[in-house]
Amino acid sequence: MTLALNNCLDAEFQDRHGQAQVFIANDSPAYPFVYRPRCVIISEGTRVRFAAIPDFGMHPLYGGLVNDGQATIDPNSPIGSFTSGTEGERMLIESGEFPYFCDFHFAAGMMGSIRVIPQLFADGFD
Repeated sequence: MTLALNNCLDAEFQDRHGQAQVFIANDSPAYPFVYRPRCVIISEGTRVRFAAIPDFGMHPLYGGLVNDGQATIDPNSPIGSFTSGTEGERMLIESGEFPYFCDFHFAAGMMGSIRVIPQLFADGFD
């Protein structure tokens, strides 16, 4: 198994390619410091809706990398930041891998990564 960005193992990525919209949230009362899905594969042009419970003031979300216990915000990440409200969304149109994290709780594992694959190859045929 290969470790991808923000401690996502290749086998952990949930395949959601071909869906017009994907929802990522910390919505489990049993695991409030875990995003679901934490590691996800989507197609270019997918709208990603992020939600924070109770809100982004308590769980500020940033596009960026967590490495060796240090979180680094990526100012060029298409995820950007969410620091207020309960929901926000981005349309991810470029292929690549885009990690994200909660600025307050990344040390507790509140981080993840989104792999965006080209729509042309989203069905697995290349």
